[in-house]
Amino acid sequence: MANKAQEIIIPEQGVFRIVFLYVGQGDSAILVIPDGSDFRYVLLDNNIDKSAGGIDTVKLLNDLLDSKKIVFMNTHPHKDHTEGIEEIHNKVGVEEVWHSGHVPGKNHDDAYQEMKRVIKKIGSDNEYKFFGTNDLNKVRQSDGETQVIKKLGDIDFQVLSPAEYLCDEISEQDGDKRYRRIHEHCAVIKFTYGNPAKSVLMTGDADRVAWEDHILEYHKDSVSAEVLSAVHHGSRTFFKLPNNDDDVYETHIETIAPNELIVSAPTQKESGHDHPHDDAMKLYKKHVDEDNIFHLGEKRESMIVDIYSDGNYDIYSDDDELATEYGFGNEPDDNSEGGKRVAPAIIGAGTSTLDNKPMG
Repeated sequence: MANKAQEIIIPEQGVFRIVFLYVGQGDSAILVIPDGSDFRYVLLDNNIDKSAGGIDTVKLLNDLLDSKKIVFMNTHPHKDHTEGIEEIHNKVGVEEVWHSGHVPGKNHDDAYQEMKRVIKKIGSDNEYKFFGTNDLNKVRQSDGETQVIKKLGDIDFQVLSPAEYLCDEISEQDGDKRYRRIHEHCAVIKFTYGNPAKSVLMTGDADRVAWEDHILEYHKDSVSAEVLSAVHHGSRTFFKLPNNDDDVYETHIETIAPNELIVSAPTQKESGHDHPHDDAMKLYKKHVDEDNIFHLGEKRESMIVDIYSDGNYDIYSDDDELATEYGFGNEPDDNSEGGKRVAPAIIGAGTSTLDNKPMG
């Protein structure tokens, strides 16, 4: 009998599903990738946030995967994007680690060391690094030099960041300078499926400098996507430089032109960084219909994106079922019927109709 994780996360055959998990102050998404008659599973970033009732991804993945292992992709080695990955490997199993290659200084490397311990356990043959490229499905092996095509089932992906020259430049700086540029060195990945193709753009914490100076310079024709993950939990760093509210950059969001936006953050009251920032959300609402902006922390819900082989896609809420079942501090009530899922609405190009909309 299927458990709650399998019931919600595993799609019908041939559907590419991305589940944006509510993990409090952090990012985590599960990619369920069609692979012939089966699926491959990718965990993109991970966080453990007990204070905000985030999902216990170890418990969830254990239910979801049975004996399967997962590919872990990390946009950058900050704690709210890597925490828990060692426990996931020990209790569930990680078969490969893909990461940005950023090496923080010793004063800031706890999250990086956790990921490195996992890489040591699985071996460098199962380590891959992200480098910006115009080619599909291309990454590099652990040496950072050898380029390989790594198909993930039946989908395509393109790595848009970090640029090779940027990686070289940052690697030559001292530890504190490297760490200050970690968001500039963040991986940005576009996942695509269907005919006509539909895309989801996963952005981690890639800041304005990364977009303005590196990503759009080389990939302006590749960044468009139907669904966008809001950068840095809805932070103003996507649009503004530090300590300068007057200089606002919007070329990137205009070029991406998303129909829907997913904001992975708790409520501002629960966030130690006031995420999502009010000024950033105001700017997002200039470019995305407010009804199509989904802030996970408002209802502690996870959002699900389904892309079909015919190019249609759905986006809908799990009605907080995953957080209720797997959230820290939540004990399941056997006598409770729980919320009922709302049937998703088919979305074609340029349209979006949802019956269950969280506030942006």
